[in-house]
Amino acid sequence: MELNEYAVQVLADAKLREARAQAARRALVARVRRRSLRARLGLALIAAGARLLVASPPVRPSVTRASHG
Repeated sequence: MELNEYAVQVLADAKLREARAQAARRALVARVRRRSLRARLGLALIAAGARLLVASPPVRPSVTRASHG
């Protein structure tokens, strides 16, 4: 069974539209997942601070008695 030129063109157009739509969806997903440098830096600083808090020994405040008089 032979397809005429018009039918082949319609099928090719449909496939091309589908491929372009899929590429657009993938590009949108890739853009949404990417965080800005500012956000990544902020998260890195928060994580570093949390690690420093866990690694350092607790600081006990010195107790002094003030004379009231």
